[in-house]
Order: sequence, then structure tokens, then C-alpha cells
Amino acid sequence: MSISAQDPSLRETNWPVAASYVSVRKDTYPFIDPSKADLTGKSVLITGASKGIGKATAISFAIAGCSKILLTARSDLADVEIAVHNAARKANRPQPVVYSMKVDVTSEDSVRAAAETAKDVLDGSLDVLINNAGYLEDWKPIAESQPSEWWRSWETNIKGTYLAAHFFIPLLLKSQTKTIVNISSGGAHVIFPGASAYQTSKFALCRLNEFMDKEYYEQGLVAISLHPGGVKTELAMNMPPDRQSLLTDTPELAADTLVWLARERRDWLAGRFASVSWDMEELEQKKQDVVQRNLFKFRVLI
Repeated sequence: MSISAQDPSLRETNWPVAASYVSVRKDTYPFIDPSKADLTGKSVLITGASKGIGKATAISFAIAGCSKILLTARSDLADVEIAVHNAARKANRPQPVVYSMKVDVTSEDSVRAAAETAKDVLDGSLDVLINNAGYLEDWKPIAESQPSEWWRSWETNIKGTYLAAHFFIPLLLKSQTKTIVNISSGGAHVIFPGASAYQTSKFALCRLNEFMDKEYYEQGLVAISLHPGGVKTELAMNMPPDRQSLLTDTPELAADTLVWLARERRDWLAGRFASVSWDMEELEQKKQDVVQRNLFKFRVLI
């Protein structure tokens, strides 16, 4: 049977297959429960920490007993600090050192200053970096979009991730954990008309993550790009109304998965894309398949 070049299916991706590699989760579950982790003595820095997934992640790391939690955002972080301390207290964990910094991830000077401050606060090393800051433009076809708005997604999602990696990888390499998680998106693997800036930037972020792996894996860096689920965050609400039905995951699913990733070095995921929507217990059972078939990287198939 011949296939016409006009067949609509030729313009789709295989994301549904990748998304269902293991069982799908929509909310947190016992296997990734942060109260089962022990991150005593560990440090984490979270960009875009003022709300949504970033805030939930800071809380989960506090529940896991993380000793030093650094928060960065362009907006005020006072309520996040309070939530982090309350979470640690409720979980009967020691109170962490919580340090907030106002940072614009698209500014080289701003990120450099944050790294210099973090170096002092953390005594020269950082265990986990979570590049969570992101931007989602109004969805419009390319010819109808605003160039400055379109480029802002790339400035935040790619330049911001690059700058954080550039200035913080030296601190990561001085720790034992050496883990960097770059928040990508399932949107990197689909093609929704109007989303050309966000989805191409998240696609490129996966390749940038591979560069981090390629350039620093011999020094022990574990770089993972991660889909944080479909969460009804302020950023995600920029999606068209007909797409918002996809936003059915809780922020705790992403936050607790991030803690699970940081509980130990996940070398088998280094350089790869992963999704918080995957059941991590099942995924871990498939790690030999992941490594042997070199899954979850962008490749041209022939």
C-alpha cells in the first residue's frame, strides 16, 4: 500500500509511544515519596522557584531533609521560604539553610552574580541544579507571531538554561552528586500549530542537555532533561483553552520525582530525556533496555 506525501500522519511525531513507555502517573505515589529520602548534607539550587513546580520542588526537597536550598526567581520568594521551613518542620526534618536570590536567567551579569553568591553560601560546591525557569509565548502561527515574544521563549528556555549551566557546572563538579536536571517538556516531542517558539526551544534544550553530558560525563556530571508533566501553572495557562485539558497532573508529581532523581546518581539517565509522568519504579526496572537501545535521545532514524 502506497502512502501519499499529503498523509497527515506523516506530520505527526511518535510522542504517544514514548509517553506510554511505562505506566503513566498523574499524581505523586509512594515510590517517589520524599519523606523516604535522606538528603541530609545535600544542596539544591532551583531556578524559577517562586511558584508552581519550582515552589513545589523546594517544598519536596525540604521534606527530603535537604540541608541547603537555594531559590532564584525574578519575583519575591518570601512565601516560598516560609513554605519550605514549614514543610521541614512538619516532616520532622532539621531546618534547612534557605537562601533566596533575585535573578534574571536571561542576564549574564545576574546569573554570574548568583553563582558567586551561591559559591559562598555553599562553601564552593553544589549537589543538584534544577533549571526550572521557563517561558511560554502566546500561541500564534509563525507569520502571525510577534518576533520579540517568539524570541523571548528562546531567551528564557535556552539562553537561561545555558547561563545557569555555564556558571553552576563548576560548582556541581566539586560535589559528589553532580546532578543537573533541565526542565524540558513533552512539547519537545510534538508539533502543535502556534507553539513553534516554546516547542522548538524545549526540543533544543534536550540537545543542549546532551552537550552537557558529552562534555562533562567523564568528570561525573549527570545531566537529565525532564518533562514536568501537564500542570496547571501560571505559565501553562498561556496555552490555548482547547489545549488546557491536557493539564491534569499535580505539581507534587514533578517535585517528588525530582527528589527521587536526586536521591542517588542516575548515571543510566545521563544525557537522556525522561518524563515525570512515567512510573519511576517501572522505569528503573527497564534501565538495561534504556541503555542498550540508547533510548530517549533525538536521533534521525534510517
